[in-house]
Amino acid sequence: MREQDLIRLEYFKVLDYIKNCSHCPATKDYIQTLRPYSSPEQIKEAVRLTEDFLRVADRLELYPFEDVEPLIKKSAIKDYALSVEELLSLLKVLKLVKEVRKAIGPYVESYPALQQIVKNLHSFPQLESAIESSIDPRGFVKDSASLELSEIRHKIRSIEKEVQKRLESFLSRPDAHVLFSDRIIAFKNNRYVLPVKTSEVKKIVGLVHGVSSSGFTTYVEPQSVVELNNQLVILRNQEDEEIKKVLRRITSIVGEHSSQLIQAFKALVLVDYLLCVYRYAREVSATFPKVSDKIELLGVRHPVLVILGRDVVPVDIKLPKGRGLLLTGPNTGGKTVALKSLGLCVLLFQTGIPIPVKEGSTIAIFEKVFTDIGDEQSIEQNLSTFSSHMKNLAEFLPLVDENTLVLLDELGAGTDPVEGSALAIGLLEYLKERKATVMANTHHTPVKVYALNSGYYIPASVAFDKETLKPLYRIDYNTLGSSMAFDIAKSCGIPEEVLRLAKSYTPEGFEEYIKAKESLEKYVQEYQEKLRNLELLEEELSRKKAEEELLLSKIKKMEEEAIKEAYKKAEEYLNRLMEEGQKLLSSARERKKLKEFVQSKKEEIREVLKEEPIGVGDWVEFMGSKGRVVQIKDDKARVVFGSVSAWVKTSELKKAERPVQLRGSTEFEGKKSLPSEINLIGLTVEEALQKLELFLEEAKKLGVKKVKVIHGTGPLKRAVQEFLENSDFVVFYRDAYPREGGSGASVVYLEKP
Repeated sequence: MREQDLIRLEYFKVLDYIKNCSHCPATKDYIQTLRPYSSPEQIKEAVRLTEDFLRVADRLELYPFEDVEPLIKKSAIKDYALSVEELLSLLKVLKLVKEVRKAIGPYVESYPALQQIVKNLHSFPQLESAIESSIDPRGFVKDSASLELSEIRHKIRSIEKEVQKRLESFLSRPDAHVLFSDRIIAFKNNRYVLPVKTSEVKKIVGLVHGVSSSGFTTYVEPQSVVELNNQLVILRNQEDEEIKKVLRRITSIVGEHSSQLIQAFKALVLVDYLLCVYRYAREVSATFPKVSDKIELLGVRHPVLVILGRDVVPVDIKLPKGRGLLLTGPNTGGKTVALKSLGLCVLLFQTGIPIPVKEGSTIAIFEKVFTDIGDEQSIEQNLSTFSSHMKNLAEFLPLVDENTLVLLDELGAGTDPVEGSALAIGLLEYLKERKATVMANTHHTPVKVYALNSGYYIPASVAFDKETLKPLYRIDYNTLGSSMAFDIAKSCGIPEEVLRLAKSYTPEGFEEYIKAKESLEKYVQEYQEKLRNLELLEEELSRKKAEEELLLSKIKKMEEEAIKEAYKKAEEYLNRLMEEGQKLLSSARERKKLKEFVQSKKEEIREVLKEEPIGVGDWVEFMGSKGRVVQIKDDKARVVFGSVSAWVKTSELKKAERPVQLRGSTEFEGKKSLPSEINLIGLTVEEALQKLELFLEEAKKLGVKKVKVIHGTGPLKRAVQEFLENSDFVVFYRDAYPREGGSGASVVYLEKP
């Protein structure tokens, strides 16, 4: 796509509006780089992602965050130390990534396109823990960041206390009001000093560290604290060095995870952008039309006019791909707006941004979109309006093919009408041979007549009220519109004499042509009105048919449920009969015969209901959980739900479809299985923690109170237990007892025991 075409169609104005809602400078930069896709696969992928995201967007709330990509890249430099402020900015992003993953992660199964976001929203518990344990949110390194730092600061506080004690003894002297300009301890040149009156400075033995701007006060460091101040200077230098070590240590952890951190940050930026799209779509009532080989934008409104809050009248734009639409009619009728609406909607759709159209709309995909719209006059290049148009056309015409949309405004204007008309017809014929999809408008009669006879171009006109001379902002198809020059001139106050003389110079038969055309337009309008009514009736019939099918489906389902309930009651009744009969019968043989008799009656009931018996290997559902039958014994089945198995009456089981597991997903088999333990041995720390988080979330959701995590005794154990300490799902955890697996496992409580 050419930049000039994007500018003419006001594509960047929509992007500017969307990016105003963003929470990060990086999101603004990302939106500014967006361009329409040309590949159908990329377009469909972008649309699917946006559609799926819009369905969950109201569950998300972002807050402003910094562009941390540059500092993540700097962290890869050897011995580099990120500042406290940079690490706090990164921590904010990590927490936001975690919140977003928690908010949209559960919806991946329902909306698969979200997987491409969620898979990059990595968790970084080790890094989060390192930052939080070392840096205070108020912006300084904690004493607990290292043992050395804690010891240094303890010494500093101890010496400072002694220095203050000695200096306060000076301020407590009986002659202090004579010696000191103020009874405070000052800090100059990284040393504690006293504010001595310049006139009394010789009465205090010590080092001078400066004079106030007025000259009234001299700052003196008494001799008794010089050595202590020297120690403080040395300790503060050591403190600075130790802080740098702490920051370098945390920075090295950032560097180790830099590639995944950048992936997570970019995924967060994508979420921020999609949230901006959601707000835009809500503001302008935008949606996605279906992809088709024909354009039918129903009730389309120009996105920029909607954004500006204008009262926009929706129009229907209908154009099969590989055909042309020639729009005619008076100025101010909305021809150019319709032209731009089509072009801008195509560009936005191919970027993955919804457009303001009604449900049922369809749109075609194009590899190229070319425009020739507006006044192309260029003073800098010494080109007239007509020359500029010709130069623009000459630039893109050789590139046109069957996958091109061409938009032409005021075709044949800016030159002699006869030559302009001929040139316009030649241009339309050229585009027809190239099988391009074309939408153009014109005032020239020869061009209108050509379109009428071409078999390729569909003539259409913008509707106009001939009595009030006001546009109706409606497109009437298969009609030729008049420019209504005489009527508009009259309404503007042109004298009747001028109009009479002008009409006398029109070609012979012109008035008869106009009257015949108007009569034809009247019939066409009546036909279109009837057609619209028929379409409404057809829609009503389709809606009623859909309602009827839904009702029949519900009735059928109710019948099936009623039959199953009746079978369940019948089976319970037979079971009660058998229990009572067994009590009455004395011999085991007789009891066996009764049991076989009842079982045969159950089979008869199943046969009547046409219900297949549950067998080994079947997937079944019980109390909302899906599992697989591994053994059948009498009227009970042993079913495996995830890592738990249970004996359940077959009458309480319902056959279910095999659970579908997404490629690359780490969710557990059976949406509502009962997880009780997880083995993380053999996984990397990152893989293990990501899998553990999903496991805990699933267990919590299913009401599991206690689970076991197998991690071994190496570095993985430390990482897992660090993660458990910070997890919102965990009440507390402990090392497993020997009979539970020993120190190579942890028992995690998700609820208070």
